[in-house]
Amino acid sequence: MSPRWVLLLLPGLFGCAALTLPPNEPVARSVRFRGAYEEFPSGLRLVVHENPRASRVTMVVSYRVGATDEPAGKEGLAHLVEHLTFLARPAEARAPRRSSRLLASGAESNASTSHDGTDYFLTVPPEQWAPLVALEAGRLRAPLENVTEEDFRVARDVVVAELRQRYEAGPEGMQQRWLHEALLPGSAYGRPAGGTPESVQHLTLEDARAFVRAHYTPAHAVVVVSGPLSSERVRGTVRAGFAELTESRQAMPTPPVRRVPPPFPPEAPGNAPLVVKQGPVEYPRLWLTWTLPGLYSGQTPQALAAQGLLEGRLVSQLAREERVHNLSVSLEVMDGVALLIARIDLMKEEDAGKVAERALDQLIDLLMNRGIGGLTASARAMLLTQAFAELEQFPVREAARFLRATGQADYVSGWPRQIREELSKDVGPYLYQYVRRERVRKLLVVPEPSGPGRTVVGERFAPLAGLEDFADEELLLPPGAPDVRQVARAPGLDEAERFTLGNGLRVVALRRGLMPLVEARLWVRTQPPGTEGNTLALSRLALHGSYLSASRRWRHGEKVGARTSLQLRDEGQPVLAVAAPSGNLLHVLEDMQQWMRDREVEPRPFEYVHAWQLRQLEREAALSDTRAERVLMARLFPGHPYGAAPSVEEARALDASKANAWVDAELNPDRATLFLVGDLPPAPRLRAQVEQMLGGWRGRSKPVQPPPAPPPPSRRAVVVVDRPGASQAELQLGLRWPELSAREEATASALAWLLEHRLGHQLRERLGITYGVRVSHEARPRASTLRLRVAVERSAAAGAVEQLLAELGTLEAEALPREVVERARWQVARGYDLRFQTTAQVAERLLELERLDRPPDAWERYPEAIAAVTPQALQALVKRLSLGAEVVVILGDAAALRPQLQEAGFPVEVLERPTQDNR
Repeated sequence: MSPRWVLLLLPGLFGCAALTLPPNEPVARSVRFRGAYEEFPSGLRLVVHENPRASRVTMVVSYRVGATDEPAGKEGLAHLVEHLTFLARPAEARAPRRSSRLLASGAESNASTSHDGTDYFLTVPPEQWAPLVALEAGRLRAPLENVTEEDFRVARDVVVAELRQRYEAGPEGMQQRWLHEALLPGSAYGRPAGGTPESVQHLTLEDARAFVRAHYTPAHAVVVVSGPLSSERVRGTVRAGFAELTESRQAMPTPPVRRVPPPFPPEAPGNAPLVVKQGPVEYPRLWLTWTLPGLYSGQTPQALAAQGLLEGRLVSQLAREERVHNLSVSLEVMDGVALLIARIDLMKEEDAGKVAERALDQLIDLLMNRGIGGLTASARAMLLTQAFAELEQFPVREAARFLRATGQADYVSGWPRQIREELSKDVGPYLYQYVRRERVRKLLVVPEPSGPGRTVVGERFAPLAGLEDFADEELLLPPGAPDVRQVARAPGLDEAERFTLGNGLRVVALRRGLMPLVEARLWVRTQPPGTEGNTLALSRLALHGSYLSASRRWRHGEKVGARTSLQLRDEGQPVLAVAAPSGNLLHVLEDMQQWMRDREVEPRPFEYVHAWQLRQLEREAALSDTRAERVLMARLFPGHPYGAAPSVEEARALDASKANAWVDAELNPDRATLFLVGDLPPAPRLRAQVEQMLGGWRGRSKPVQPPPAPPPPSRRAVVVVDRPGASQAELQLGLRWPELSAREEATASALAWLLEHRLGHQLRERLGITYGVRVSHEARPRASTLRLRVAVERSAAAGAVEQLLAELGTLEAEALPREVVERARWQVARGYDLRFQTTAQVAERLLELERLDRPPDAWERYPEAIAAVTPQALQALVKRLSLGAEVVVILGDAAALRPQLQEAGFPVEVLERPTQDNR
């Protein structure tokens, strides 16, 4: 008997002919905290979280000092100090920097500064953790040890570049800054957390030294450690590493510094007028904002519930508005205040008043809703699911904040308990108190008039172009680093169970994780655009129309706390992603069945989705960042589906009949794979449940026609997408490979790390003209890409392009020294296990195997591919790149960029900004 026939008999064999669904509520086993808490005489506090299945140790040293503690006129000091601590040289002036020692250790490290705190993170293999405890203790003992004036100048320039990128290249940051200033005048929370370019430029190294003397003390610090080590071992290592920092300098113990957040802002006069500002935006955006109690109030669950309820209400009503392009609701939680923020993107500036009134009218229906108790229960369920998902990678920063706010070290059970307790009663009174029409503050940001750009002569620095420039004496490696298999361990994905239902649906199931969660992915292979009349516009419209038609009848998702999203991947292939408590797997499968059984695109949902898609496409055609991305892909994949983009004209020509024809042809079980990862039932029961729920999904499809191999670009292209007046130039450089094998992908990862490290050293650390460089490679079934991204001052754009090309030319001309490639290989290996930390990540990696048609053990054999990276293999891969036919897309002020690029000898094509009439 074949396996397929065995599966057809499973329901009868296991007595599941009629499965009974559990009640419509979250079903999850309890999760207990395993760990320890200790408060040292110096005021230093330690929280240990034991996770026996973790492959890494994660640690944060969290300081109770942030932007609200900066002296007047010194805005941005806390953030600048964070950067400077990585430049310190422990022990002696010629020693490697702290950042270099962290990089060489096998640790992934980073830091962040907020209004209320500064946090230093690292995640590292257990065997590498103990030395890093002493290194982090050195940051507390002497944060700016051997930092020179030149170090300070470079760090200050980098921070200024970061702020300009945040506030000028990315208009989102500027608008968030205005929100704080308008909502919280006179409050420490009204200042930007990172300062402004002007305020940072006036800071001095002595300012930084005075700041750390006052705030980088043991009593200000909380250390949180999570991983597979025992509590006793962690406590002993921390005591030894921090040594005298755990002891009080006085006869009596020093109490920890207790956070007294800035006071809740006073109630402003009701019905405040609309504030209008001009900014570096491309379309009008309306902001509606309310102030809520902050983290220390203990009411954060109500604030999160308010966010979800408000977003659900606005999306269901305003998304049908022709005057609205897009909207979202977010929550920013600080210690003393939280901001509930509705962001509404408008088609026209003059519609702001009417749309604001329409949005605020929804508050009445929300506050008067008799079903608010049910809505509160759904919000509670969703928050609990989200809490379990976050606990998969124990959120060390949030655990430190929770300890400061509540005095409780047990975040594992403490945060879910707070959710249950605070949302055991209706959220209606909370909404009425804080989310009323009278309390809203309205901000409208409109495009500023675009005058002629300023011609700027480029900053022509000499690009690094020799092998010697790749040497980095500070980048040490731990013992045994040449054998990368010591750290890049097999993830165990080949243990997944695979079976096929009688209707052709393939199932991949893997039991993984400590949390009571299940992650489901339903992926359907569809015909690529350009075959049999398919277009990206058609797939987008048909999928969303079908999904909306069916989801109106779904009975379970929101009630059981499932987080559901429909994603469109390569060329419009759908992935329905669901995360839910593991006890609600049957509810997840039932909702999937509902969609596939009732997937017809109904007339009213079609009309709504059609109008929405047209608005989306019209706006996308006008957005400079979207236009830049589309130009890049179209030039990288000329005339190929990989470079295609949906168009307004295609969408206008569609109707419900075409959408239904696409759904009937494409959404069938013989084209689909279901991925299940997490706390799953035993194999026989799981098979029976999947067969019972999805075995009745019927339909047959023609075989998918794989796209042809895309032709490479024929010549170098330099395209400037005009953003008049922009002070920053956002550069993207794309290159093509043919389809890469798994072994070649490992080499490509080493190349990406090497380029990112070298370019970051040149453009950020040496010249201070950028906040950072991103290099990545993307694998597709028939081709792969290498992409470099960097934002620089527009005067340095031509020099930056020259530098990117010089680095690639050097790698093509001559093989790198063995030790340099070993460093890159080690960096790829040390981050390998981070790809498999959560159930969502594992589900994505399993899907990736199917998408690229790789064998089930491909991820297990990948460490061997990393170990096989050699100088010769790396150089050979560079030579296979489309060098000389790169695609360079620059988003910025064309009037300023064109002259300097032409002076550097680049052929320049300018993509003009659409006129207002064409937008």
